[in-house]
Amino acid sequence: MKKIFYYLAVLTTAILISCAESDSSIEINQPKEAKTVLVLNEGAYNQNNSTLTKYDLSTGTISRDYFKIKNNRGLGDSGNDMILYDSKLYVVVSVSGTVEVIDVKTGKSLKQIPMKRENGDSKEPRQITAYDGKVYVTSFDDTVTRIDANTLNIDATISVGMDPEGIIINDGKMYVANSGGLSGFNNTLSVINLTSLVLIKEVEVGVNPVNLDIDSKGNIYITALGNYFDKPAVFQKYNPTNSTVTTIEEISNPGRFVIHDNVAYIVTGSFSEPTYKVLMYDCLNDKVITDDFITDGTEIEIIHSVSVDETTGDLFIIESDYIIPGSVYSFDIDGKLKYSIDAVGLNPNSVIVF
Repeated sequence: MKKIFYYLAVLTTAILISCAESDSSIEINQPKEAKTVLVLNEGAYNQNNSTLTKYDLSTGTISRDYFKIKNNRGLGDSGNDMILYDSKLYVVVSVSGTVEVIDVKTGKSLKQIPMKRENGDSKEPRQITAYDGKVYVTSFDDTVTRIDANTLNIDATISVGMDPEGIIINDGKMYVANSGGLSGFNNTLSVINLTSLVLIKEVEVGVNPVNLDIDSKGNIYITALGNYFDKPAVFQKYNPTNSTVTTIEEISNPGRFVIHDNVAYIVTGSFSEPTYKVLMYDCLNDKVITDDFITDGTEIEIIHSVSVDETTGDLFIIESDYIIPGSVYSFDIDGKLKYSIDAVGLNPNSVIVF
């Protein structure tokens, strides 16, 4: 019976995705805000099928392969991260080794910035942030690349630790999580002077640090995913003032997270034991608010990631099983479902609202 259900699901998904070349509508409980939701879908590794989905909240119209519709080509292989900065969308495409710069109003590509090693192979760019007219991208060649947001040219390369992932900028310093995830596990946080681009120090954190975010006091929060064997994943806080790293013991099996208004929304659970939830942690008072953000009984089987609408505080919970296109669920700050967008793409990982 399960096999029959699976094949029906795949067939249904194929029908949905076949509509990607033109706009189509789905009925949902429409919110009052008239905004646009963009979803980056990573696709399958080495399948060259990353997509960008656009959903118009005012009309209920969805374009499941929005970038291809607007540019007559695909994004590439493994869309890993994206940011919206100065009316431009920057999409990091890891295996293809590019940063795609898109006019957010038109969906048209402004430039495809190559992220290549000297031998022409991909640097495998990973995560991205922006500050003061510059865009910064971590890559698995142990560097951070700086891009000028006006010229869209690379103007600096900074050496950091092994296989950097997460990146945060605050108070004249850049913090980079060195995962070692490609070459063997690392456990350091590089602290770099943003003006001189010189390494200040490396801080020892948990094994395989991947995701970073920050509270209003300047504390850096880290998800270190461990070695998937005898070193478990941990959620940690680094205090730059006294250079201390604290492991928050109350949080187990942490994954991706986002901080908004000094509350960390942390995906917890594991693929082997799919009891996924979104835990809320009060960063200023150092305590767990609740281990289950969802309050209305909405069930999401496999939670892959979370994103936040910085204006409203609405939380996007992103579902993915790596097999069929995942869905995105939007919740208000009280944990109640506002709307969902179904079958947005294969392995969705991040959401931007504008």
